[in-house]
Amino acid sequence: MEKTVAGTIRIRGRSAFFIRDAKEALPLKISYHHQLQYHFMDGDRLTASVHADRRGRLRVVPVRIISRALSTIAAVVAKEGRELVCIPFDLPALDQLRIEESQAENLRDGDAVIARINRYPSYGQPGTVIIEQRLGRFREPGVDDRLIIHRYQLPKRFPWGCRKLARELAVPVSRQELRKRTDLRRKRFITIDGDKARDFDDAVAIDQLENGGFRLYISIADVSHYVKPGSLLDREACRRGTSIYFPNRCIPMLPEELSNDICSLRPEKDRLTLTVVMEFDHAGHRLTEHFCPSVINCKARWTYADAAGILEGTIDAGSLPENHRRTIGELRTMEKLCRQLQKQRRRRGSIDFDLPEAHISFDLQGNIEDIQPEPRTIAHQMIEEFMLSANETVATYLGWLGIPFLYRVHPPPEPKKITRLLETLKCFGLSVKGWRAAHPKAFQELLRQAAGLPAAAVVNRMLLQIMQKAVYSPANCGHFGLALQYYTHFTSPIRRYPDLLVHRVLKSCLWPEKHGEDTLPQEKLELAGDELSNRERLAVEAERAAVTVKKLFYLEKHAGETFTGFVSGIIDAGLFITLEGILADGLLPFRNLDDYYVVQDDGIRAVGEQSGNSYAIGDTLQVCLAAVDPVRCRLDLSLPTAERQHRGRRKTPAVRKTNRAAYRQRKVK
Repeated sequence: MEKTVAGTIRIRGRSAFFIRDAKEALPLKISYHHQLQYHFMDGDRLTASVHADRRGRLRVVPVRIISRALSTIAAVVAKEGRELVCIPFDLPALDQLRIEESQAENLRDGDAVIARINRYPSYGQPGTVIIEQRLGRFREPGVDDRLIIHRYQLPKRFPWGCRKLARELAVPVSRQELRKRTDLRRKRFITIDGDKARDFDDAVAIDQLENGGFRLYISIADVSHYVKPGSLLDREACRRGTSIYFPNRCIPMLPEELSNDICSLRPEKDRLTLTVVMEFDHAGHRLTEHFCPSVINCKARWTYADAAGILEGTIDAGSLPENHRRTIGELRTMEKLCRQLQKQRRRRGSIDFDLPEAHISFDLQGNIEDIQPEPRTIAHQMIEEFMLSANETVATYLGWLGIPFLYRVHPPPEPKKITRLLETLKCFGLSVKGWRAAHPKAFQELLRQAAGLPAAAVVNRMLLQIMQKAVYSPANCGHFGLALQYYTHFTSPIRRYPDLLVHRVLKSCLWPEKHGEDTLPQEKLELAGDELSNRERLAVEAERAAVTVKKLFYLEKHAGETFTGFVSGIIDAGLFITLEGILADGLLPFRNLDDYYVVQDDGIRAVGEQSGNSYAIGDTLQVCLAAVDPVRCRLDLSLPTAERQHRGRRKTPAVRKTNRAAYRQRKVK
């Protein structure tokens, strides 16, 4: 039965999907023919005819576009023959657009611009744009960030009223306020963060107890003391939802007067905090906990590199400032507790993915100097374990009280995806025995088996890809990845609005006479959870795009050179290759090879039709940078000449006849 319904377009990679407005409606793929005709963009609204074909599969035929998601685009001017055109930035679904002739004379090849779409492209008709703003030269430092800010519609400057209010609040702590709080200024609190961090929202201190146990203090910046519900600052922070971190800049959730100054737990400064005090036995079991509003004074600001250097013995303590040397004992005690907490987390089944990230270093002018994998040191692990413990402790306390608040939930993967993944992983000799496939311990076991294998990085990615997204919700379904029944985000209120909401809820429980009106009702929490999850998703996409563009700028200088990479994915169009060290992903198209390759084993292997040569997930290859395109965020690869002549280390049996027929038809065409 055919019916016309309204819905929204979602772009994933190079595919477009139609999401009907009906609740729990499944996404329906738009045919390439209709994509080419309408040039859909993510967020477009349209009406479409939905009907079942002869095999019972639902098909979508677009009827009318209701509204376009974008009226203006970020773009880069390029020369096409004798005329200038606009190449939409990081919008693979939209082709190049013509520039109105009257504006072309004021532009140059390589200009970054904001353009308003005057006519959308369709079959045989190119789209046209009117230039509204020139941002500068695309390859000038910082201009790409401005394009990303527009592309993802990120917030820019704070309203004047917010900045004014933030300056008024950024004053030293009054004695009257100090008397209301637990004074922890004598405790040896330290912060451990990245080299360039400025917004320090967590500090830690520790006591080694006589019975071999530990008392851990986690103090978090009391942002809720300054940002009151309904204020200008609160509304703007809620609208932003999260701070956004590019490789060399930050778009903060709160004005710098708060985020980098009065709320930031800087060394030798009195700061207001909310403290979680937890006692653990010698084996890392949590015995007791309590919460208190406090004032602290951090004794030292450690970087991850320095803290790891001391713990691993690669840095001489004598080379550090005196305030650092005084807290080395606490640092070593923290390491002991961290090791015990890690054991407890593994025992319950928490999944620990090994997914290295690239560190991009810049010169003083903002040009990219180098890209290297960032090591995950014991210092990173220590802070991670302590923050997980604090988040779980707060969530458990509020959950047992039955108070509405935003959990951080992570539903388990869909059973069908788990079954398909386990079948796929058999090709690597990996299997799960003794554990239910839907239990986190099953994934933990698979990662353990994969460690040290050539395909270890790919297995990590495969497991991560079938995971559902972690979101914010007042309905608790647990956190699958951490194997926890109760979990929330509490430890980063300077940069995450959900954490600020949780702070207010905790205060309302502990001191109802003063903060009882600061919480949200259930129905508003549901809306807030959805909106904040969407803001987080957008921020992650923008951060990923910023890193990708920087990597492509770096690789542009090395176009034509050979790099080592591994096969991280296989699709009908070719092989996805991840370059080692830089961790950039590119496509090695099958069209660049001299055989017809057929994808087999559910995307694990591609086999040459005539030669029988094959490529498999996890294979290491030498590849050449064929085309680097930072504007479209694409990297095309090819095989070096020598590799092309001797490629395919393994032979496979002849491919089935249907594939041979497909190859013959391709040759005839």
